[in-house]
Amino acid sequence: MKLCLLHSNPIFLTLLPRQVFTVCLLYEISKGKASPWHPYFLHLPRSYSILTAFGELETQALQVDYAIWAAQKAVTKAKYEWEQAFTLMKELKLKPPLLTFRAWIWATGTALDLKPNYVRAWANMGISYANQV
Repeated sequence: MKLCLLHSNPIFLTLLPRQVFTVCLLYEISKGKASPWHPYFLHLPRSYSILTAFGELETQALQVDYAIWAAQKAVTKAKYEWEQAFTLMKELKLKPPLLTFRAWIWATGTALDLKPNYVRAWANMGISYANQV
């Protein structure tokens, strides 16, 4: 299944744009060296310091109850979004390592890292970010 055909997939219609981007990123990575983006992917960070990537130790080190709750809530939300997209990822026949929650966290971190650059580019072209969400 090609990503350009995803618009006809009923699962696609239930996903948020960030979930679609994350699935597309993982799909492109699954192509390996066949992807025109492969050289770029080699230079991406291997991990991100985002709440969803925090383990139990990092979460408890936050010490403030609200901060701990926020970190736990971020993980819960990320797992929910991953579970929503999981069927689509399986249909795309992603390799098992790319189906994991850990891969999902990495890909969403990558998307978050890229977002400010796209927002700036859109602004330079006179496109409102509000129209892109």
